[in-house]
Amino acid sequence: MFLFHLIKQRQRMEQREITEVKDRDHEWQTSARDIVRVFSKHMRIKYRPMWVDEDSVRAMLETGHGCVPDAWRKILVRPITAEELKSHTSRVNTLGHCAGQCTGRYE
Repeated sequence: MFLFHLIKQRQRMEQREITEVKDRDHEWQTSARDIVRVFSKHMRIKYRPMWVDEDSVRAMLETGHGCVPDAWRKILVRPITAEELKSHTSRVNTLGHCAGQCTGRYE
């Protein structure tokens, strides 16, 4: 490893080093122990288990929230015509999405 690469590696390490963070009380924490404490507390709060009532889950399953209504099912089953597909892909291209990759693919 050349000296140049070693110096650049050190500079990158220094740039990426976390020297201070704000905790939930909006106070700056600068010691390594406090920074680790703030991150671990944040991760524990963010990914803590979520308790769900069994009766609530059963009620959601019984009311059919996961089912598609019959009127929508008829629309979804109907096949798409070539004109509809071409119309949709040309609209996507004029909006700037897809960047020209959609046209001509389904002809």
